[in-house]
Amino acid sequence: MISSSVFTDQETNISYITLTNDTLSATFLNFGARWHQFITPDKDGQQENILLSLDTAKSILNDKAQFGALVGPVAGRIKNAKWEDVPLERNLGEHHIHGGSHGWWAQFWTFELLETTNSIKVIFSLTDTSSGYPGPIYVTNTYELTTSSVIMTTEVTSDKKTIINPTNHVYFNLSGNAKRDITKHQLFIKSSHFLETDENNIPSGKLLATKDTGYDFSHERLIADSINEISQGIDDAYLLASSNPQITLSEPLSGRKLSISSNRDAAVIFSTTGFNDDSFSVNKQPMSSELGIAIETQELPDIINHPEWGNIELSPHEKKIFQTTYSIELL
Repeated sequence: MISSSVFTDQETNISYITLTNDTLSATFLNFGARWHQFITPDKDGQQENILLSLDTAKSILNDKAQFGALVGPVAGRIKNAKWEDVPLERNLGEHHIHGGSHGWWAQFWTFELLETTNSIKVIFSLTDTSSGYPGPIYVTNTYELTTSSVIMTTEVTSDKKTIINPTNHVYFNLSGNAKRDITKHQLFIKSSHFLETDENNIPSGKLLATKDTGYDFSHERLIADSINEISQGIDDAYLLASSNPQITLSEPLSGRKLSISSNRDAAVIFSTTGFNDDSFSVNKQPMSSELGIAIETQELPDIINHPEWGNIELSPHEKKIFQTTYSIELL
């Protein structure tokens, strides 16, 4: 049975769009085209939310950590907040991050629902004239709920030459309702290199080998073991292999396993180490260190200043399509 429901908070105008099938339920928001909740069964059949979800609509409206949001036009940092002769908002000291304070994550999107034979979709649409990037940029972001997955497809075009490198800033915790932290999760990343960064997390231009370091997840590894080697925790960009799944995350206690496959070249992994903030709550508790892990598929951050890594330019009226599939199963 496939169904959908929409609830709109009258104070904030944030709409909660919930898609449901026989085994899974996912909720999305028109503010920031956010993925808000993902309800999945554990090994005992207990249905629980495996995302970090802000508890109130007001906290979502005031959110600066992009919980579950579609981040764009360009995710991550851009050194010196400039592309060619286009100045961008300096919202991280002298640098630019996550599309600026008026990026996609901070805008309201229109949406429509589409039911197919075996799945149901919510299609978010935005004409971006607010972020400060050349445009207008036309974006659709579709979340499709299938029997075992959420498939996210982002399509972009623009009237002017611009740059595009979106991601979703969803935080996972497979324990269910964040009742345990993520240190006992097992993580696998099909990657042999990660980006070296400076004290501001700006890429230096060097790709470093993960082998024999705390950053090595080329074989499934306990997150706690990595954090014991990397005192500041994981907040790093990995260059991904092209074969899928590129990333897996599992939690043996709940029996849940998440597999992530995409057509993107990289992923930023953030273990939320040191992220303690009692000014808001997620899953009915204050945000605390290592409560969730962000897995953000994208191209390498600050790629415009390192053309040897590739190109995120979008020509006028060119279409680009980015897709990431999040598949859930039991161990």
